[in-house]
Amino acid sequence: MRNTLPLASIRCLTYNHEQYIRQCLDGFVMQKTNFPFEIIIHDDASTDKTAEIIREYAEKYSNIHAILETENQYSKHDGSLARIVNQAIRGKYVALCEGDDYWTDPLKLQKQVDFLEKNPDYGMVYTLSQVYNQSKMKIEEYLFGEEYNEYYDLLTYNRIPALTTCIRTQAMIEYIDDIEPQKKNWLMGDYPMWLWINYHYKIKFIPEVTSVYRILEESASHSKDIIKNEKFILSTIDITSFYIKKFKLSPTESYYHALNKYYHQLYSEYKHIGDYTQAMHYAKLINNKYAAPKVRQEKRKFYLKHIKLWLHSYCHIKIIKSTSN
Repeated sequence: MRNTLPLASIRCLTYNHEQYIRQCLDGFVMQKTNFPFEIIIHDDASTDKTAEIIREYAEKYSNIHAILETENQYSKHDGSLARIVNQAIRGKYVALCEGDDYWTDPLKLQKQVDFLEKNPDYGMVYTLSQVYNQSKMKIEEYLFGEEYNEYYDLLTYNRIPALTTCIRTQAMIEYIDDIEPQKKNWLMGDYPMWLWINYHYKIKFIPEVTSVYRILEESASHSKDIIKNEKFILSTIDITSFYIKKFKLSPTESYYHALNKYYHQLYSEYKHIGDYTQAMHYAKLINNKYAAPKVRQEKRKFYLKHIKLWLHSYCHIKIIKSTSN
C-alpha cells in the first residue's frame, strides 16, 4: 500500500497517549473515501504502551506508516520532529489530528478533499468539533470552532480546531519555507500556519461536527501552572505581533481588545496568588483606551492599594532606621 500514491495524508503526532490512541486510530481507519489515503503516525519515544498499540494497528492496516522514535525529538527543540513527519507526507492534502483527539465523521476526509479539489483558491478547510473534558469525563455542551469574516478576526484569537483541518500540502510547504517556524520559540504549532495560509489563500469553514477535541488536565494550552499559562499567552501575542509586522498590517480595535483580554487574565492570575509585582506589570500593559470601565476602575483600585502598601512599607523602614540611629 505504501507504493500507492495517496491523494491525502493524515498526520498524527503522539506521545504517551496509551489511553486515547485506539480511539484516535479508529477514527482514521473508519474513513470512507473514493481515493487512497495514508496515515502517518509519529510516536515520539513514548514511555507507555502507545508504540505497541500503533504497531498492532500498522500490522492490520497497510496504509498506516508508523514512525516510532527511540529518542524524543520534541525535546531537542531543533525542528527535527516536524521535519521527520513532514518529509514522510506524500499526499496532495494533509489532515491533522493528534493522538489524544479523534474523528467521529467517517466522511470527514472525503468531504474536505472534495471541496479542495473543486476550489484551488482555498488553502485549507476546517469544521466544528465537540469538546471532551477529561477531568469531568464528559462532552461539553459548547462546540470548538467558528466561522470568521476577515483576517483580523483570526488575529484576535485562534478559531480553528487543528484536528478538524485538511490543508493543501503545498501551502504547508510554502509556509515552512517562508516562515521557518522551527527557528521560532512559538508554543503553538498550528496557529501560525493558519495565519500564513489565510493571508495567501482562502480558508473554508464547514459548519458540521466531525471530531472530538480532548481537554487534558495539563497541556500547553490548558495549564493550571501560571508560568506555563503565561508563556503560552505571551507566545500567542508574539505570533500575532510577528504577522502584523511581516504583512505590514494596522492593528484593529478588536485586536487591541484581544490584547487587553490576555493582559487582564495574567494580571488577575498573578494578583490572585499575591504576586503584586507581576500583577502590576500586566496591569500597566492593559490599554485604558480599549478597556471596559469596570477594568479601568479595577486597575485604579489596585494601583491605590499597591501605592498604600508601598508607602506603608517605606515608612516602616524609615522608622526602624531612625530608631536604630
